Amino acid sequence: MKLTHRGLRRSAVLGALAVTLITSAVATASGFSIFEAGSRATAVGGAFVARADDTSAMFYNPAGLAGIVKTEAMVGITLIAPFSSLEGGNPYPGVGYKADQKQMIFFPPNFYVATPLGKGFTLSFGTWFPFGLATAWKDQDQFLGRWMSQRVDIRQYAMSLQVAAQLFPWLKVGGGPELRVGDVKLNRNVPGFNPYTQKFVDVAHMDLTQSGFSYDVGWTAGIQLKPTDGISLGASYHSSVNQTYTGVGTFSQILTTYADFNASVAADPRLPFGEQVNGNTAISFPAVTQVGASFNLSKCVTLDLAGVYTQWNSFNSTIITFNPTASGKQVPQTNITHNFENAWSFRAGMSWLLPSEKVELAAGYVYDQTGQPDSDTGPLLPDANRNGYSIGASFKIGKKSWIDFSNLFLFFNNRTVNGVQNENFYGTYKTFANLTVLNFRTSL
Repeated sequence: MKLTHRGLRRSAVLGALAVTLITSAVATASGFSIFEAGSRATAVGGAFVARADDTSAMFYNPAGLAGIVKTEAMVGITLIAPFSSLEGGNPYPGVGYKADQKQMIFFPPNFYVATPLGKGFTLSFGTWFPFGLATAWKDQDQFLGRWMSQRVDIRQYAMSLQVAAQLFPWLKVGGGPELRVGDVKLNRNVPGFNPYTQKFVDVAHMDLTQSGFSYDVGWTAGIQLKPTDGISLGASYHSSVNQTYTGVGTFSQILTTYADFNASVAADPRLPFGEQVNGNTAISFPAVTQVGASFNLSKCVTLDLAGVYTQWNSFNSTIITFNPTASGKQVPQTNITHNFENAWSFRAGMSWLLPSEKVELAAGYVYDQTGQPDSDTGPLLPDANRNGYSIGASFKIGKKSWIDFSNLFLFFNNRTVNGVQNENFYGTYKTFANLTVLNFRTSL
């Protein structure tokens, strides 16, 4: 296909594409959060901020741990299996074009432990993954979006030390610092316009790897109120985190059959073939607020409701700077506009403790808005509004331990991008994700 419309010509400028390689990667890190930090919480659609009655309260509401009388611990894993496909749109990649992502499974773990310090006070330590993403397209060397993304892996890991206190029989509070640790890896090809064929062709492959890990510290806090028996109200807050990334990129030239064109590409001062190029950027991960209510409808049945507000508008632009290479080649600085928007998710669930008090069943629903505008939607992150349906069960083992299982079926709305995408890459994305959460919890 001959690509001559102005947007793709502009995106073929080699130095600018080298810049957007790194921009896209960090944009995705800000655009995808992991909310499934505990199995029982996932079973009720994530509506756990008001109840928060196991050690995953460290993520959902730190106040929930106040007043425990024994040391409690929980360990688990979230199995994430996403499925995404693209149906192309005009003018590029064109109606009739189809592509699928590789089928992959990711398994971020979680661990929490809490111990009483004295009457009404609790100390806890926990770890979880608040943000993460991995996408890889099949037949990546033929994928028509390979100039935007072939594969990306992004992780952010959180560790927190928290204190919770029961100030009154009806009031609990809690909170503490959070250490965030992150890294990024990205692969993609770089295009150039071949004057002999009058087409865009692959001229380079880039690998971008985070140099070590990025670190920053945020904080979290929560409150839990029980105005009357059978009713609990809760709210929690995770602060925004500004994380600095330092990446090392390497470029490998992809040769064509035209020797003089190959030579002009090799001489481009913005493409440092055979050298390492260091890049730096700072990303603001959004603050997250949860509010909710929990109602004991009977001795065995509980209804949970919650709303989650994510302040994606902190991620409105990215400034990236590069160091000169040893040979003096320089990838130019750039400023990319993203314009993410704040978004809500609404969550509800019910749980039933069977008369034996050894089995708990649960089900839930979530409607989750995306903060990603059409202009940033593409092969790297085809996000969309979604509806999720969850089920779960907990089984008591012995006198002090439980095994928890839950599954969230997450259906994304079809996301069609026409005329406003930053890279002029159009089409409809269809996505589904299955999330299975397993936990073992016990008291000592």
